[in-house]
Amino acid sequence: MTKRKSPEEKAFQSRKRVAFSAPKDAATKAIIKGNALTSPLLRLPLEIRNKIWSDVLGDRLIHLRYLYDHTVDFATSDSFYASSRWSSTLGTTYGSVWRNLVCEEDCPENQEDRNWTTSYGFLSIRPHFACEVDLDYEPIEPNTIYKEWYCCGHEKMRLSVLRSCRQIYVEANKILWTTNTFSFADPTTFKRFIVTRNINQKRSIKSLRLQMEWDTSDGKEWNQALNMALVKSVTGLRRLRLRIDHKLDATRYDFIKSNNLLYTTTCCEGLQKVSNLPLTEVEVVVKNPQFISEDDLWTKVDREDFAEGLRKILLNPKGAEIYADDQLKWKEECRKQREYAAMIKASMSRPRIQAEAERMADPPLANPSD
Repeated sequence: MTKRKSPEEKAFQSRKRVAFSAPKDAATKAIIKGNALTSPLLRLPLEIRNKIWSDVLGDRLIHLRYLYDHTVDFATSDSFYASSRWSSTLGTTYGSVWRNLVCEEDCPENQEDRNWTTSYGFLSIRPHFACEVDLDYEPIEPNTIYKEWYCCGHEKMRLSVLRSCRQIYVEANKILWTTNTFSFADPTTFKRFIVTRNINQKRSIKSLRLQMEWDTSDGKEWNQALNMALVKSVTGLRRLRLRIDHKLDATRYDFIKSNNLLYTTTCCEGLQKVSNLPLTEVEVVVKNPQFISEDDLWTKVDREDFAEGLRKILLNPKGAEIYADDQLKWKEECRKQREYAAMIKASMSRPRIQAEAERMADPPLANPSD
């Protein structure tokens, strides 16, 4: 039975996205030609104009966050993605809003976190923590609140220049998509941003930064976001920056490592699909999570080894095939563990069953009074 669409879904689907097209009427063509001849900016050589567009729109790390009503399950309802565009607001439906900021002091992923030991355990402040806070809340003093933490002094992307005239749009739009690194810290924002781009924008994206938090059993949301259809749509992607804050205790990590099953966990499933793309640069950093017991901390060597192994898989053209083989190994290991657990359970219950059988087999003792 087909599910009946809500009025909001029907309204979303009724919007038609008009593709950018060349002007057809003579009047518009005359305006474009006149601008090219009379505008002080557009009369500059193309090389200089491209430099200007790059200074205004390019070569930045752009953090994005989609704030939405958590009562709506965007992870499983693609129809809600189809209407939005990247703008300061996407309308009032479900309280949805886009926020973006430019990281003015980008830092390498392997830069050390700020760490403290508290009464609650181990506390870690990651380099882009101030960016994450500014995306969630409207800062009162964005340049001073987090001076002791990284990357303060944020600004937002200003895209109004793309709406000034058609020629500027044609020249500058490509720079926006090909030279910037788009950064995402949650799967809903990432998926919603990618699927609402048009085909040319998706293919033009060259660089992504993904910040993930996961353990071996909780990778569902990122796996849904990194589905094969989405991965294949960003065919121009060449650079990937990946930060992973793990939630796997050290004991469990040692067990998985000893069985050569590090990259067969659920959380690696979506990332393995990215290896289908012709990536040329991959940076992977694995960190201990923000709050963790000191007993569960990974050693620096373990974190670096895991990151390097994952980086090699992402750069390997046969990474998807390697993942499929590893999954078979993981399933076989799980099957063996289930069989072993069943055997132990059976052996523990066998003495009780045998005693019961012997009691039933022995004839009752005769009554001396008979």
